[in-house]
Amino acid sequence: MDNNLISVIIPVYNVSIYLRQCLDSIINQTYTQLEILLINDGSTDDSLEICQEYALKDSRISVISQQNKGLAAARNKGLALASAEYLMFVDSDDWLALTTIETVFPFVKGIDLVCFSFIKQYEDKAVNRSFGLNGKYEAAFLQRRITGPLKEELSDPSHLETLVTAWGKIYKTAIIRENSISAKNIKDIGAWEDGLFNWEYLNYCKSVYILDEPFYNYRKFNPTSMTSNYKVDFLNKTIHLFDLMTANLDSNQKNEAFYEAFNNRICLSVIGQGVIETYNKSSLLNKIKNIKKILNSRYHKTAFFHLSLKYFPLHWKLFFFFAKYNMPLPLFLMLMAIKKMIKK
Repeated sequence: MDNNLISVIIPVYNVSIYLRQCLDSIINQTYTQLEILLINDGSTDDSLEICQEYALKDSRISVISQQNKGLAAARNKGLALASAEYLMFVDSDDWLALTTIETVFPFVKGIDLVCFSFIKQYEDKAVNRSFGLNGKYEAAFLQRRITGPLKEELSDPSHLETLVTAWGKIYKTAIIRENSISAKNIKDIGAWEDGLFNWEYLNYCKSVYILDEPFYNYRKFNPTSMTSNYKVDFLNKTIHLFDLMTANLDSNQKNEAFYEAFNNRICLSVIGQGVIETYNKSSLLNKIKNIKKILNSRYHKTAFFHLSLKYFPLHWKLFFFFAKYNMPLPLFLMLMAIKKMIKK
């Protein structure tokens, strides 16, 4: 493998209106030693034609087409084909600052994973996302952080997934290959496919470097995004995810801090699960019943019993008070308010 080359894996599915911006940001990187793998996941718009157009003008690009199998399968195809010592993921509706790889790549020396921050790009504004961390850390520290927050980290639940994403990172290809690490299908676990990938990867890492500078542009106004749709059977898939996380914690003999962090993640997951329920087109009564099912699940009920409210600011303290004491109606009303805020 060429240790100066980076494989950039870009899954592509029906993103023709955004794809050129993404690809322009990759081919025009000031760091040029790139292998660019475009995995067309059965697009039905003209995304494939755009990929082929770019491949004709840039020899670093390879276009691979497969039947639609989802994001995880597309990423796994890229992982199987990557030939560089290092690799990174970019989602095809996002884009990079042009100096990203040149700036970030030097930090990989002696490091198993490099993370860099991002900008949330809304239709009418851009919001820098800060990690509040910068420098070299033990891999176990980052692994615990993505497992869930502890104590003062609970003060801003919106940071729960800030460090979890598969994009905004540079990985060592050998660690992935030697340990058979792969992306998990969201159809099975509902969400957090990036989290499971990173959690497993970090099991085989010693050190990470966190660069708290926003280079990645994360598009938050894609109307086809899955976050704007109701997900059927999401609770059962989430429970399956928690089963997998529990098995990972147990098999890797993690300490008490990991289990407490996981407990807090379960509690905070009510935000995302509840917002998804607001998209349910059924009656209000049925939505309330579904919220109650979440609160009474075998994971949530136990987790909320142990949740301390002391570190939350007032509005979140009220939200999690309703959740902890099983009050689905006022909780649902707060979820509706959160949904409106997300859409702004």
